[in-house]
Amino acid sequence: MVAMLRIGELATYVGVTTRTVRFYHQQGLLDEPQRNTTGYRLYDGEAVLRLSRVVALASAGVPLARVHELLDASQE
Repeated sequence: MVAMLRIGELATYVGVTTRTVRFYHQQGLLDEPQRNTTGYRLYDGEAVLRLSRVVALASAGVPLARVHELLDASQE
């Protein structure tokens, strides 16, 4: 069984706020994750890696539109 993280755990692990995670969802940089029966968002390891990449690129000054392009290109 794969461990799933809730939004607060994910944010803490990557070093951002839950508000930042939600913002990246709104910008289309993170896919909306599955939710458990109580409505909590649950993130897998792939989401951790993607968020880590988004944060690293954004911290380096890459515009979010370009971050989106770079991440999409790396998945092809």
